[in-house]
Amino acid sequence: MKRYFMAILVLSLLNCNGTSNGKKETTEIETENNNDPYNYDYGMINPEAPKQTIEFGQLVGLWDCVSKDLVKDENGNEKWYTNKAFWKWEYILGGHAILNNWWQEDNSPNAVTKEYFASGVFIFNPETALWEITVMNSRPHKLSSQFQGNRMDDNLKISDTTKTWQITFHNITNDSFQWKYDIVTEEGNWKTLSEISAKKTIETE
Repeated sequence: MKRYFMAILVLSLLNCNGTSNGKKETTEIETENNNDPYNYDYGMINPEAPKQTIEFGQLVGLWDCVSKDLVKDENGNEKWYTNKAFWKWEYILGGHAILNNWWQEDNSPNAVTKEYFASGVFIFNPETALWEITVMNSRPHKLSSQFQGNRMDDNLKISDTTKTWQITFHNITNDSFQWKYDIVTEEGNWKTLSEISAKKTIETE
């Protein structure tokens, strides 16, 4: 009986240590390359998702970006600063929603535009016929209020209820698109403060 319990103890220890016959056993999913944007599964649209999901879904993949930001220098003069960045878009929620991740190189001489990380979640609400969007980034360290998005002609627009700013995705093709951020000036005119030129780095099926 003592040998029986000893055998059970040994087998239990082997199972806890994940070893058998000197070989490690594991049920963990291999995570090697999961953080490599060049070896990544971007998911696919769910056939049961609203058909409008493809509007932002067409951006799924990895994009090599050049961003430009209009900021004031130490003398109060406006100047454009340029940065390089990556923008990754992928399907989430079983193909019913979209997540994007933006990471920007730390190479700008201006503190406002250097080393910037952001993520956004996009889902189409069929009841309102609008996209519902929430964004977070590394500067204010908080979630944004909910934004709304919609398609206008061949462009994708994002704004909020104040209508004092808007984001536009335009000139969208299979391998490139343009992005811009505009605000309403005191004179009531639109003024561009940021621009992005994106080129796809990986063919996403």
